Amino acid sequence: MARLNKHGKELLRVEAEIPNPESTLTSWERVTRTYHSDGQVLQKHDVRWKPDLAHPQGELYSYGWKLFAKLKRGVDPVVHAAKVADNIRSKPESRWKIIASGPPPLVISQDRIVRAVESGEMIGFCKECGHEQDGCEPDARNYPCDRCGAKAVYGAEECLIGL
Repeated sequence: MARLNKHGKELLRVEAEIPNPESTLTSWERVTRTYHSDGQVLQKHDVRWKPDLAHPQGELYSYGWKLFAKLKRGVDPVVHAAKVADNIRSKPESRWKIIASGPPPLVISQDRIVRAVESGEMIGFCKECGHEQDGCEPDARNYPCDRCGAKAVYGAEECLIGL
C-alpha cells in the first residue's frame, strides 16, 4: 500500500462516484486520485457492499492507496496537475470532481527578481516557499532549498527567463 505523505506535497485531489456500478456485489463505488509533487499519481477505490444478513445496510470498504501512474521524466507535476484541473473544470459533464487543488501558487514578484539580478550576487529563489537563497548560479535549476528542502531553487536569471 502506498502512503500519501511519502510522495511530497499533494497538488490535486479528484474523485469520481459510481452510484449504480455494474458489479453484482456493490451498490456504490468511488475512485479518488491524488497528484503529488514527486510526479506520482495515487488512487484509492472505495465500495459499499450490497446488504446481506450480517450487514443489512451494506458495508463500506476501502482498498487503500495504490500507485496509479508516474509522470514521464521531464514533465512538471505542478503544470500537469493544473492541466488536469483545468480539463475537469472545462467539462461540466465530467464524472470527476475536484476535491482539493492544493495551496495557491506562489508568486515571486518580477521586481524582487530584477533586484537580485542587478545586485550581482548569486541569489536564487525557491518556487515552493519563496525563500531567497545565496550561493545559486544564475542558471541554477532544482537546487535543494535551505528552508523547506524542496528541490525547487532556481537562479535569479533563470527565474527572470521563466516569466
